[in-house]
Amino acid sequence: MKRGVLFALGLAVLLQACGQTPTAFRPLPSALGDIRGVAMGFEGLLPLQEGEGIYAAWINLERGEIVGLGRFRVNENGRPIDENGDLIERFVADQNLFKSVSVLITIEPFGAVGGSPGSAVILQGPVIEGVAQLTVPSPQGVQGAQGSYRVFTPTDGPGTNEGSGVWAASVAGGPLLQLPALNNLYAYEHYMVIDGVTLTMGRFLSPNAADFINLYSGSEPAPAFPGEDFLVNAPAGVTFPANLAGARLIVTLEPILDDTSDPSQLVILEATLPGSVVGGETIALTNRVADFPSGTAVIF
Repeated sequence: MKRGVLFALGLAVLLQACGQTPTAFRPLPSALGDIRGVAMGFEGLLPLQEGEGIYAAWINLERGEIVGLGRFRVNENGRPIDENGDLIERFVADQNLFKSVSVLITIEPFGAVGGSPGSAVILQGPVIEGVAQLTVPSPQGVQGAQGSYRVFTPTDGPGTNEGSGVWAASVAGGPLLQLPALNNLYAYEHYMVIDGVTLTMGRFLSPNAADFINLYSGSEPAPAFPGEDFLVNAPAGVTFPANLAGARLIVTLEPILDDTSDPSQLVILEATLPGSVVGGETIALTNRVADFPSGTAVIF
């Protein structure tokens, strides 16, 4: 009875946190020892756009078994909804969840979700007394990430289009980003948003080495640090050499096996370039980890 009351209280708190009025709750299954329901709510978890996949929920049990709870979307209030837009008040498992260890939320490709979670984990948390507080499994120390980029264009020679590129490299040739070592889930990626068009500058594993692509840079040697010149191969909607005045620069965490071109919602660092950019400016970045999504799952 004590366990059932605890689950009921947790569920009420969850629903209130999501801006919903708690409805009647009858914890009969938990009182009988057969627990199959999970209620969830989220803060800051964004709806996925077309091509980004779909969310899926999973439970890890005591002996390593994984139970799939199904796929879902989220509405603007952070509540899970089905593909018809109807609220999912309760996920129901096909087996007893009494010995739940942890909850995972992943991003899966469209279509049938398999029997085990993919590597694109967006939220996870241990189950303690029937409740899991869900957070992003980000690299340790990411809350302290900081740094800047310098505006210049090394790949077309000195004194040319100097306001059309950014690099995380100092004048002395050292790194300008301070980022923690990655875990086995994520890579870093940086982007520039120019006139509403989002352009990737490439993924990278360390602020002390170059990123993996230079799609838009010139033919001259580039620094051995993350960065990009926006000089050639301009995509539709953007003119090169680019005018970076007012552009938005972001650094994100991206699931390693996710090959989508758009940035994830896990923005670590962000800056808006000033309204006039001529080259030589240092663009300080703001840490946005406090805006990462979170959630609560209550098993009952």
